[in-house]
Parts: sequence; C-alpha cells; structure tokens
Amino acid sequence: MTAERPAVDPRWWGPPIGGVAFALAYPPVDLLPLALVGLWPFLWFLDKELENAPSGSWRGAFAGGYLFGLAQYGALLYWIAGLTGFSVMAVPAYVASVMVMAFNGALTAGGCALGRRFGIPVAVSFPLAWTGVEWLRSFGDLGFTWAVAGDVLANYPLLIQPAELGGVYLLSLWVVALSTAAWRLVRPRSDTPRTATAAMVVVVAAAVPAYGALRLDRLERQLEGWPTLRAAAIQPNVPQDMKWEEAFETEIHRRLSVLTLRVAPREPELVVWPESAVPSWLRYDPRTRALVPALAAQIEAPIFTGTNDADTLTGRSGREAGDYRVYNAAYLVRPDSIVSNRYAKQRLVPVAERVPFVPGMATGFFERLSAWTGQFSRGEEWTTWTVEGFEFGALICYESVFPSVSRALVLEGADFLLNITNDAWFGRTAAPYQHASHLSLRAVEHRVPFLRSANTGISGWVDPLGRWRERTPLYEPATVVADLPIPGGGTPYTRWGDWLPFACVLAWGGLALVGAARARTAPRGRGSVVASSTGR
Repeated sequence: MTAERPAVDPRWWGPPIGGVAFALAYPPVDLLPLALVGLWPFLWFLDKELENAPSGSWRGAFAGGYLFGLAQYGALLYWIAGLTGFSVMAVPAYVASVMVMAFNGALTAGGCALGRRFGIPVAVSFPLAWTGVEWLRSFGDLGFTWAVAGDVLANYPLLIQPAELGGVYLLSLWVVALSTAAWRLVRPRSDTPRTATAAMVVVVAAAVPAYGALRLDRLERQLEGWPTLRAAAIQPNVPQDMKWEEAFETEIHRRLSVLTLRVAPREPELVVWPESAVPSWLRYDPRTRALVPALAAQIEAPIFTGTNDADTLTGRSGREAGDYRVYNAAYLVRPDSIVSNRYAKQRLVPVAERVPFVPGMATGFFERLSAWTGQFSRGEEWTTWTVEGFEFGALICYESVFPSVSRALVLEGADFLLNITNDAWFGRTAAPYQHASHLSLRAVEHRVPFLRSANTGISGWVDPLGRWRERTPLYEPATVVADLPIPGGGTPYTRWGDWLPFACVLAWGGLALVGAARARTAPRGRGSVVASSTGR
C-alpha cells in the first residue's frame, strides 16, 4: 500500500502563512521581528518552486506570490470592509483592493522566476523586484502606496533615518534584503557559504541602526538652534453620521469655535482644522464665510481648514455651462477676512472619491456608478501659504502615504507641512494608526516637521527626526499646540527623489540582459548558464 499524497502540496502553505506573518509587522501590531522572518515561508516556497525548474517556473511563482499578497493585504486592509455603514461598495472595494494589491507579491515572485532564467539568483532579484514593484504601484489612478515594506519601521526613529537618502523605498530594500540574506543563512540544505553569508547579514543589519544613531545624535544637538513656529491642531470629534446633517451644522461650528478659543491663550501663529471641517461650502455659504474669518480675528491668528469646494464650468462662449467640478480642498482664512488661494487634493482615493480612469465629470454609466462612490475632481496645482515668514503646504487625507506629494510641496518651498484628515470612517480599527504612521517617514524624508489635524484622531505633531512628540487619543475632542522646529534646507531625497527604486528596476533589467546574452552564447546543455544556475 502506498501513502496517499496530500491534497495540497505543503509548499503552497508558505505564501499565505508568510503574508499574514508579514502583515503583523505593521502598525499598530508592530511585531518588528516578523518583518525579518515573515518573508521566510514565501522564500521557502520560491526555493521549492524553482529548484526543479531549470528555466524557472514563472507561473507557479506568480501564483504563489499572488497568494502571499492576498494574505498580506487581506489582513492589513480588513478595515475597508468595515465601511458598510457608509457605502454599499465597502465589501466590493475591499475585495478589489486586496486583489489589486496582491500583484505586489505576484510580480515580485514572477520577476524572480524570470530572472532565474537569465542567471539572476533569487537572493539578488527578490529585493530588487520587490522594491521596484512597490514604486511602480504608486502611479496611475489605482496608485496606492499604503503598506510598503519600509512602513514596518515607521514607529522606530532609530531605523528610519536613512529615508533622507532614498525615501521609504530605501527602507523597503533594507528590510527585504536583510530578510532574504538571513534566509540564505538558515534555510535547510543550504549550499550558501555560511561564514560569508553570516558576515553579510551582520553588516546589512548593522548599517541602518548605526546610521540612525549617528544622525539622531547630530540632529538632536542642532534641534535647539532651529527657528520655531507655534501652531495648534484642532480635533473636534464630529461623528461621521452627524457631519453632513444640516441639523448639526450649528453644533459643529460650536465645537470648532470652543476648541479654537481654548488654544488662544497659548498665542498660536496658525490654527489648523481637519479635512472638510466646516459643514458647508466655505466659499459659497454666507454664514460660514462670516464665522471663520471672525473667529480668526478673535484669536488673532489665521485658520487653515479643509472644505468642499466647486468651480463652475464654462462653455466656449464664456458663459456658465451649468456643470461643476467638485474638490476636496483647503483654504487659509486670515483675520482680515481674506480667504486665500486654494489647494485641491490631487491624489484622490480610488472609488471612494473618484471613479478611476474616468477623466473629468462622470457621465452616463459612470455617473450612475459615482452615486455609489465619489465624484471629486483632481486638483492641478501645488499650493503653499506663508505664515510668519515660513511657507507651508498641506497633504489632505491619504496624500500622506505618497512620498511624491510631500516632496512636491517641499520643492515648492514649504518649510513645514500639515496633514488634515477625517478618519472617522474607520472606527477603532488599525486604519487610523496605519494612516498616522506614514508621517514619521515623510518627516525624515525631507527633514520637515508635520502638524496633523484629524477629525476624530489621531492628531499631533512629528518633529523633523520622525518622532511623534504629541498625539491625541481617538474619538475625544482635543487640541495640540506645538512649537514646530524648522531646520530648512531639504535632503538628498528632496533633491533626487525616487532614484533608488528606479535604480532597482534598471539593475534587474541590466542583470537580465547580461544573463540573456550569456545564455545565448553559452553551449546548450547541462553546463549552460540557464541549466546550471541554482537561482538561489
């Protein structure tokens, strides 16, 4: 009698186990060791899948990578499905988001398999492909850089300092390269030279904290000499089901006013309200347009607030066409009743704020679809404002997860940055903690302080070293007053941008071309590059 073969090959358990384990390394769980070992089941799967396939089983690798991605993002983004109280599209949006994000693992694994055909070892191709794919997924209407590998380090100031050199993608490369190198050391039946690999693991592991310790020590000594600006963040704690009800408009204004007057004795030079803080259209509602400047005059400081806004479209004759473009916007309201220039959010949440791939106003089928999603228009200009001699810009809601947005504003001259958001949608899930954690990375990337005003939390401020200096609890009215230290000058990442992931893509492509050329000229048979490469 022969033993029955298992219904599922054991190696196929590796990717989903690894995906869930890796997800637990992100905030708010923050099990950092899983950032190292969480990828090992996935790497074990790739070893098994590729070891008996001289040319690399790209289909099997791609499928395993997709399973890894489904598990990772299924665990990380569960809170999207919890938005059913606000939208019938919540569960479909969750499923679609996870299915799209899962291609991160699939493309990485497929890239490793294809790279092996050209003689690129998995230990080299895996970190390069992973980092390159993370960067590529930031583009387009479905761009979504939530939960890149470097984000697992967000709450560890010692480990995020190299972001000033290569952004969060440098941290991603470090996490994945360290995990891959360590796996080569511990994997069963390893043919890797143990001493050399162990030395490499130690060097790679020590490089980032050593750099972090040096930079933190130097910047900490400079901190006291930097100029400061006193700013206040307001957290009104308006429930989402109350926010757009006309009956609660007076109550919302009262909460904002009471909390703003509470910080007035501290003499802030800028007061910041959350995303869509005012319960009406600031530019078009006479009551709101009178109340906010009057309050700014009373506290003798400008108020920065989020608001919905709209522009009337005109026809060729110059007359109003009867249609509007609606924006998720922000304005600076000064005590002299001047509503300054507008910033309109440019990175809109796919589906929630805009139907992807539909330019301008949605019509026909897409107009009906937008009734269940969102129909905001994308802003077109980066805007900065000046307060007490300092320039600042604002990231609205999830723009904080995109390194390119904060970089664009700093290049426009911003000395410090704001993040205004309304995370009331998410309840007491992991989402508010994951969302807020991105600011530590953005602060280090450009050495700018951040002040965050969130409707229901988390509000607070982050210094240029990436440290949260104060933060509020969720679902409580609160205020934060901060003396923001402003170093100025930018960083290498400010100047060079995403050079690193671009280099990773080029490096993978270059190695593949070299390998292909060698394979073409090598004698066919067991001695060829393609046939003999271990790919490990």
